This record gives sequence, C-alpha cells and structure tokens, in this order.
Amino acid sequence: MNNVVITGIIAGVLIAGFIFAPFNSGGIPGASAQVSAQPTGVTKKVLLVASEKEVQVAPDNALHPGGVTYNAMVWNGTIPGPVFAVDQGDTLEVTVRNDGQVIHSLDIHAGIGPSNVISGNVKPGESKTYTLHANTPGFFFYHCGADGLFGVWEHIANGMSGGIVVHPKNEKPAKEFYLAFGEIYSNVADSSKAGSFDLQQFLNNNATLILTNGMAHKYVPSIGEEVKVVLNPDAQPFKVKPGELTRWYIVNSGPNGDTAFHFISGMLDAVRDGAIKNRYGTTLLNDETYGIPAGSGSIVETTFPEEGVYVGVDHDMHDVYKGGALAVVAANNSTLTDQPPGTAVAPKGSESVVASNSTLATVQPLMTGNQTGTETATMMENNASMMENNASMMENNPSMTMTEQQAQNTTG
Repeated sequence: MNNVVITGIIAGVLIAGFIFAPFNSGGIPGASAQVSAQPTGVTKKVLLVASEKEVQVAPDNALHPGGVTYNAMVWNGTIPGPVFAVDQGDTLEVTVRNDGQVIHSLDIHAGIGPSNVISGNVKPGESKTYTLHANTPGFFFYHCGADGLFGVWEHIANGMSGGIVVHPKNEKPAKEFYLAFGEIYSNVADSSKAGSFDLQQFLNNNATLILTNGMAHKYVPSIGEEVKVVLNPDAQPFKVKPGELTRWYIVNSGPNGDTAFHFISGMLDAVRDGAIKNRYGTTLLNDETYGIPAGSGSIVETTFPEEGVYVGVDHDMHDVYKGGALAVVAANNSTLTDQPPGTAVAPKGSESVVASNSTLATVQPLMTGNQTGTETATMMENNASMMENNASMMENNPSMTMTEQQAQNTTG
C-alpha cells in the first residue's frame, strides 16, 4: 500500500473522529454541558424512611385465592419507594432515617461520585443526610445498598427501590406517570402466611411475582372475553385523554430480569437513562417494544390516538402471567390530575419534590434559609407522620374501581 493511500486513510479517520466526537461521550451530545449545568440556586429536601413491614403483593383472585402477603423492606412504608422530582441544576438534600431492625443505606443512580450517590450505612435508629447535585437530566433508579452491598440483592428484591426525575431545562409539558416493575422471590406463594425472601428462588431466577407499583396485577381488573378471569376487582386504571402527550417514568427494579415494555395498540418513543426526545441523546422513535435492564430507569413518551382500553405489559409472557401488566383507559373526560394514587410526578418548576396529589411519599417540601434546624426537623417529622397515615388510609380503603364497561373491555 503506497504512502498516498495510507495518508488518505489516516486523514479519513481523523475527519470522522472530528465529525463524530460530539456523539461519543456516552452517546449523549453535549454531555459536558450536562455535567457543568448551571446551579439553579434551589435546594429541595426529601426524607426517606427505611423499615420492614408485611405488605400485600397480590390481590385475592383466581390465581392467588386469598391474596399474597410478603415480609418486605420498604421506603416510606410502600413498595416502590416514592418518586421524587427536581429540575436540572437543583440541589437535593436527602435524609435517610432507619426505623427498621437491620442496616439500610441509599444508592442514587442520578449522581456522579460517591459523595453524590452513596449514603453509607445507616444503622437502626440512626439518620444521615447527604446532598445530590442534580446536573444530569433524565430518570434514574435509587435503591437500598444494604450493608455496604452485602445483601443488596435481598433488599432490592424485598422492595427497597424507587425513581428520581431530573427535569431537563427545555422539557415539553405532558401528563406524567410513575411506574415501577419489580420481582418478588418468596418462599410462600399463597395466602397461608406471609412470605419471605427465598435465596434459592433468587439464584434460580424464578420470581414468584412481578409487581407493578408494589402489587401483581395492581392495575388490571380482568383478562379474557370468552373466558373472563377477574384479576383485581379493586383495580384503578391509568387514565389519559386521546391525543395528549403522556410521559411514563418506568423503573425496572429487577433485581435480575429485564423488562420488555410494550403498549398493546400503541407505539412509543423512548430513551434510556439521561435523555428524552428533542433534548439530549439519541431516541427510539415509533417503536413497539423497549427493553429496560434491571436497575435502570427509562422514559417512554406516547399518545393514545383514540378512546378505548390499552394495555401496557412486560412482553416477557411469563412476567405478564406473574403480574406485569396494566390497563390504560383513554377517555375525553380524563384530567391532568387523575393519576392512580402514588403515580403522579411533580412537574418541572414545582417547589415540592412530589406531586400535590401523590399519597405514597414521605417527603419534605422546599425549605427556605430562614428556618432553623429544629424547625426543619419538626416539619420533616410531622410530614412523615401525615404521609404514613395517608398510606394506612389507602390500605384500608380500596381504590375506586373501573366502570363496568371499562372492565369488560379490558382483555388480553
């Protein structure tokens, strides 16, 4: 090969490098701009309370007569933990309080560097506060890190995970929903007693149930037309208005399996951690099914073109059987604030880290510089007590059910 040809090849490689260099930093154009995002000067505070409790993870139905309960580990009393949202450039001050009997900790995937990500061990009765600088926009997973990662698999499988939204500066308005998939590995799969984590089931990748926001088939009243099977008579579906832009913040808690997310009768635009269409990074447009790996948050945007019932599923079919499905009803009377309890997301520009109509989160609203440490602590305790009472009220008062017509139309 002569020198002219070699010189031409080298020049071509250099030119290609200059052309494509902006796209090779994690696949996100302008990645350096994300890291160096200008601070907003706004500090928001959140209280996450770690504990252990027995929760219901499957309703009383033909698949699980009497329902299924489980000895879970929880953030703020629920599976999943709350979704909290900040704007790009905000500072988030996170207090982790351990009301449980074992060591817990927190790992937030939205940060970079140990001081922004890892709380360190929080022993029973202790509290720790640390700061996250929310520079990277997107949707990110958070979870308990157990005792310096020892047992982290069990703490995640037992329910200790959630999501954090970092709204980008040029975000479009949309109706937003929080949706968390997760696996339970239980030594009991019926109503005889509360189950507990089964290590062998976990190692065999044999999940007992697939949860959607803490319960198998939480949002699916029934399946089938000729042969109808009632899955959850108290199911409250997701509601949307035909033609409106909806944004779904989807967490796959795992801890093992991937989620193949799909809307029956719908198409989706999606992007994994850190990017949304027309904002940052590459985007999957008009796709049918989108893979979300374990331990990750993704953002899916879609519109539902006409009235009717749509079904969201983890298209891994044994996961659907185990609980990984949800009903979406498109109707003209839907409003911006009729999300199922705990699924609303605080919008861009909100002073609070949770939506005003959220009832699953124990959080602390924006504090001002004029409040003393004692006042702040008191407000956090009062707010925690109020939200824990709300969670208890929800458990004792089942959600509003779908109309009979909507239930009849919800099929596989």
